[in-house]
Amino acid sequence: MRSLFLFTTFLLICSLSYSQEIAGKVLDSKTQEPISGASVYIDGTSKGVITDFDGNFKFNYPEHVKSALIIRMLGYERKRFAKPLESDLKIIKLVQKENELDAVIINPDPWSRKKKERYFKDYFLGTASIANDCKILNLDKVRLRFNPSTGLLTANCNEPIQIKNKHLGYLISYDLLDFELQFEKKTLNADPGITLVNNAQSLESFHVIEAYYLGSSFFQELSTKTSKLKKYYKRRAALYRVSELRFFRILAKNQLKENGYSLYYEKFPVRIEDHIRVRQLKNFSHVVFRHEKYPLRDVKNNRSDIYLTGEQIIIDEYGNNLSGRAIKFSGFLAELRVSGMLPLDYEPETVE
Repeated sequence: MRSLFLFTTFLLICSLSYSQEIAGKVLDSKTQEPISGASVYIDGTSKGVITDFDGNFKFNYPEHVKSALIIRMLGYERKRFAKPLESDLKIIKLVQKENELDAVIINPDPWSRKKKERYFKDYFLGTASIANDCKILNLDKVRLRFNPSTGLLTANCNEPIQIKNKHLGYLISYDLLDFELQFEKKTLNADPGITLVNNAQSLESFHVIEAYYLGSSFFQELSTKTSKLKKYYKRRAALYRVSELRFFRILAKNQLKENGYSLYYEKFPVRIEDHIRVRQLKNFSHVVFRHEKYPLRDVKNNRSDIYLTGEQIIIDEYGNNLSGRAIKFSGFLAELRVSGMLPLDYEPETVE
């Protein structure tokens, strides 16, 4: 079976040293009436506010951030400002969504809703043990479709997917922009003397070969109680040590070896400095690998496989992988997915 790749693209760069106040007003583009209760947040972080009764918002935005500012409200098209500090935010007009009719289906979907939900949860929430403490609160709103002719399972949702992560203590609002599971179809011919269902001569099966999802996210605390927060902080710090976020932060600083990571090539351990070159730019790091595939082990001996496409890898110091499909994972890091995702403004108190 071919390897499964998982890659998640974060839509932002986050730098939290300085802040600058931003403010604006959100209106309905048709009625010009203020929209109260709209979410205004920095993509991928826990920084955000809700518009007040008059549609106003105001909060401190880190001065050197190059992250997108997201404005969303149920029933309206999402608004995204890639460079908010350079944008006019005084008046932001949201457009109401048109009534969406289901497209005419040419190829019938042979899979049950239950089967598609199982695949979606495995490759969106993850298959690591931490995913058992995660629940999608509005799963019924996620539209799923499997196309047997292409072997592609897709998902979309007209509202942010709400994920309750009881292990880490987060309520995550995830705007799903893209979700694809690519399956490979295999046909098994029946042996002589063996009768298959309905007297079929062959049996078809599908196996996942690649998974991809893309979106923007906003993190909120599940509880403000001191006793619960203490428990959540401890779990977050433990996860952070082996997380994708920390891997990219350390990779950007060229400090994998110093932080307990081991790299392998063709089943043998190799010197990291002989296979990874990191060039520090002003606000980013440019990373190049010598070969296209490497097994990697973290400080807890969890194994992940890294796959490179030959494109350049750009990472900032806060762990934002800006390279999209240039780097992919299978193994431990791929299994974490959204259930093991931390806000990009997360900073542990201590990391042993």
